[in-house]
Amino acid sequence: MIPAQHPYEANYKQEVDGRTVYRSKPVIAWDDEGQALVVDERSGRLVPANNQRAFTGLSEGGHPVIAAIAGGGWGARYNNEDGTSTVDPLVAWAVRSDGTLTPIDTDGAGLCDDPTTMGNFDGLVAPGAEARTAQLDSST
Repeated sequence: MIPAQHPYEANYKQEVDGRTVYRSKPVIAWDDEGQALVVDERSGRLVPANNQRAFTGLSEGGHPVIAAIAGGGWGARYNNEDGTSTVDPLVAWAVRSDGTLTPIDTDGAGLCDDPTTMGNFDGLVAPGAEARTAQLDSST
């Protein structure tokens, strides 16, 4: 068995209550024949990913989050339908195992997500950048 060092995911597709549900599991290791191994929650063992009927294939996975740091005054700017924009403060930065940072914002219900995946995302705002822009605009 070879431990998985690069993130891959085993993908599954199921029909639940008349709708299609997609899910994935991280590949934990590779067996001696090169098969991807995932955790079987029921047996508590590693099993080949393709043992389940719903298996659709493997895909490269994202690097897992290993830490989080405070938002540090950064914000996410969103375009509104009326042509204005809104800046929401970031609650955190997710640190991934490859060293990359992912901004984290919350919605009105308190759910956290990466703002760059939102359709109306317009950019990240550095600490104090909006205040400096407002001062420049008010002096002209």
